[in-house]
Amino acid sequence: MSVVITGIGAVTPAGIGIDPLWDSARAGTPLVGAIDRFDASEYACDAAGQAGFDARAELPSRFVKRTDRFTHLSVHAVRQALADAGVTVGDQVTPERTGVMVGNILGGWEFAERELRHLWTDGPRAVSPYQATAWFPAAPQGNICIDQGIKGPARTYVADRASGAYALIGAAESLLRDRADVVIAGGVEAPLSPYGWLCMETSGLGAKSRGSLVPHELYRPFDAGHGGSVFGEGAVFLVMERREHAERRGATILGELAGWGVSTDGYMPYYTVEPTGQVLGRAMRTATERAGITGADLGAVFAHGSGIPFEDVTEGYALHEAFGAAARQLPVTAPKSGFGHLLGAAAPADTALALRAMREGVVPPTVNLDRKAPGIDLDLVAGAARQVSGLEHTLVVSRGLGGVNACLLLRR
Repeated sequence: MSVVITGIGAVTPAGIGIDPLWDSARAGTPLVGAIDRFDASEYACDAAGQAGFDARAELPSRFVKRTDRFTHLSVHAVRQALADAGVTVGDQVTPERTGVMVGNILGGWEFAERELRHLWTDGPRAVSPYQATAWFPAAPQGNICIDQGIKGPARTYVADRASGAYALIGAAESLLRDRADVVIAGGVEAPLSPYGWLCMETSGLGAKSRGSLVPHELYRPFDAGHGGSVFGEGAVFLVMERREHAERRGATILGELAGWGVSTDGYMPYYTVEPTGQVLGRAMRTATERAGITGADLGAVFAHGSGIPFEDVTEGYALHEAFGAAARQLPVTAPKSGFGHLLGAAAPADTALALRAMREGVVPPTVNLDRKAPGIDLDLVAGAARQVSGLEHTLVVSRGLGGVNACLLLRR
C-alpha cells in the first residue's frame, strides 16, 4: 500500500499555482524584496517574500472580513489543489472519508494585531466578534473543512519550521490506517504583520539587513555569507490518497510519498541544534529505509537550507552521517532562498518543487550561493538548474526550533 500525490495548490511570492513557483525556482529568480505591507524600517530585516494575493478578488467579502490572511491563502490554495486533482468532496469522495492536515506556526496575527489596537484605543466593545476564531493556528483547518464540506479527520500541526512536513506525514499515516480516502495536506504562513515580524526577529533565526546586500541577496543558504533566513508568506497544499484509490478514479499521479522519518535533537540551548548532525541524520536514514532505498539511490536533496550557519553546517554533517560516502555525490539544493522561507508552508513547497523536479529531471539552484561556507562538504546546486538523469527519489529535509526534525522521501 502506498500514498501518492494527485493535486497541488499554491499561493506564494511567485504567484498563484505551482507553475510560477516552479518556473521561478528553475530559473533561480530572486523574489524576495523590501517589505511594503507595513513600515519595517525599524526591524533588523526589512525584506521578505510577499505573495501578491488579493483575497477580496478571490473570496467572498464577508468571509474575508471575519478571517485572517493565513486562512485566505489556505482556502484558495486548497481549492486549487482539489481542482488540480479532479476531486470534488461529496462526489468522488464522501465528506466523512476526506481529511485535512495543516502545518502552521504563528497563527493569524494580522487580524489579531488590528483588534488588539482596537482594544487598546477604544475598549473591548470595539473588538471584532471574530477575534477568537480568526487568529488561532487551527483557523485554516476549520475554514477549509467548512468551505469544502469536509467531515473526516482534521488536525493542525505546530512544530516550528517542520510543521508542514508533520502535516504531510500525518496525512500519510491517516491514509495508511484507512481513516480517510483523500487527505488535503500542506502548510501556511502569513507572518507579515508588525508583531508577527517581531516574533521572527526575536527568534534569532532571521537574517539581518546589511548595507552591502540588497534585499534579495540576504538569504544565502550554505554560502560563506550566510546569516539566517529571510521569511515569506504563502500556502501550499497537496491532495494525497492511497495509490489504489487514485488509480480507481483515474487520477494523474504526480509522485509518491514513499518514506518519512522524524527525530528530536533534545539539545540545549534549545534554539540551536545537536552539533554533530547525528539525530537529524537518523531521520534522513529512516525516511530512505522506509522507502526501501539507500543513499546511493537518491537523485537529489531539497535541503532545509535555513542560512543559519550552525544549521547549514550540521545539515551537511547529517547527510554524511546518514549516507556516508554517497553524500558527496548527491545534488543538494535549497531553492527557497529565491522566494523566502515559508515557515509552516516550507516543506510542502519543497515537496511540490521536488515532484516537478523529478518529472522534468532538473534540480533548481540555490539562489545567492556564490562561495561555499567553511565546513560544507556537499555537491551544492548553484548558479543554474542542473539536469539529473534517473531522478527517481528526492529527500526533503525540514527542521524546527528545539531540534524538531522531519524528513520526507519522494518517489517519482
